[in-house]
Amino acid sequence: MLETKIELNPIDIAIQLFKDRVFDFITVFNGKMHKKQNEALLVLTDKETEELVYGGAAGGAKSWTGCVWLMFMCLTYPGTKWFIGRQELKRITESTLITFFKVAKLYGVTSFKFNGQKNFIVFENDSRIDLLELKYLPSDPLYERFGSTEYTGGWIEEGGEINFGAYDVLRTRIGRHYNDFYGLVAKLFITCNPKKNWLYKDFYKPFTKGILKGIKKFLQALVQDNPFIENGYIERLRRTKDKAKRERLLNANWDYDDNPYALCDYDSIVALFENDHVVEASNKYITADIARFGSDVARIGVWYGWVLKEVISFDVSKTTEIQAAIDALRTKYQIPKNNCIADEDGVGGGVVDNCGILGFKNNARPFEENISGNLRDVPEYENLQTQCLFKLADKVNDNSIYIEADISPSEQEMLINEIAKIERDPEITRKLALVKKAKIKEDIGRSPDYRDMILMRVYFDIKPKSIKHSTALNANDLGLF
Repeated sequence: MLETKIELNPIDIAIQLFKDRVFDFITVFNGKMHKKQNEALLVLTDKETEELVYGGAAGGAKSWTGCVWLMFMCLTYPGTKWFIGRQELKRITESTLITFFKVAKLYGVTSFKFNGQKNFIVFENDSRIDLLELKYLPSDPLYERFGSTEYTGGWIEEGGEINFGAYDVLRTRIGRHYNDFYGLVAKLFITCNPKKNWLYKDFYKPFTKGILKGIKKFLQALVQDNPFIENGYIERLRRTKDKAKRERLLNANWDYDDNPYALCDYDSIVALFENDHVVEASNKYITADIARFGSDVARIGVWYGWVLKEVISFDVSKTTEIQAAIDALRTKYQIPKNNCIADEDGVGGGVVDNCGILGFKNNARPFEENISGNLRDVPEYENLQTQCLFKLADKVNDNSIYIEADISPSEQEMLINEIAKIERDPEITRKLALVKKAKIKEDIGRSPDYRDMILMRVYFDIKPKSIKHSTALNANDLGLF
């Protein structure tokens, strides 16, 4: 009897090994194993974890891990649907996609096509990977553009650049495509370098305290963990003159203050939503930042002393709607007009005039300050806005502000990012100056509307108080004689 010899395709062998959770063909080379990568793949294929952050230094094979995981999930489970998301689509096509092609070439995978017009990768077995741009858009603050999509799982690349809202929405879109059919747990894989944003607050900090449990996991990725790193890469990181970059990318230091010009401590910014020790005061105020351009958002805040009680936001609105909202809030909270202020620059001037409230001019002359009992001019501040931002930073760092208003986690993240961008301008030394709003808009992709609404609250603390004379004063008291 003749024996039939069955030739197994190397791809089929790799798929079976992957399905059996044996990753040596990925993590072992020349007798060396990338143990941290192997641990990440075990978590990405387990039956418990839904969210894995694989974060830390550069060179930890984070992108390679994401590409090889998605590729073999697509090959192993026909018809499944996945995504790769990043701040800008251009960064996926010019960086992440190049790594994906390298992975495919190494393992001899050719059974897929890339659609460059609609930005997705489709396999011959009908599995698919969508490439998603996760940039925050003022026209879509809730990321409703992803609201009707259904995915088996996905990967957020460079999570430190991503707004919380994108993460929050995408984790509701996974686990909805063939997961029950294959018995697959919904998986959201997030790779990143150290960044003090929602990743720090929701993953890294709980991990260090030993309280990150349940469906979330965190793996610290170090360049030293990667036995396959290119010769000289680590040494080049060591030679980096930028100390902040070296701490983050070489030492994976999440707690290093990467911005020496920032005025606010990050933990104190996060505590804005936790400072319930701040007592409400009887003095009530309304501050309003009026949207001047199509990309801006109007924000109106109601204050009891330094407790922010309510926030109303307008994405697209007429000044008449903003005026009506301010008048309605004044009536609701019984706040006098002289305790209300709005940005008077641009279209805000009309709101100020029509509502009969105070106007805030960013470039106005700074107020005098009471120094040791003597009033003196303070020329070192560039303008009134700068003076208010410096004073606001002091309040933040003293934990003297409490944001009690009902603000979504996504909006909280935006507010945190905006306050964190209160930075000294290192190029201006002759006076106290801060990084300009245009630069902030470029960095965060939007106008810092929350910051501008909050800074105006400082106005009522630093404006000179008018002197009120008692009717009982005589002429001698008034200095007439």
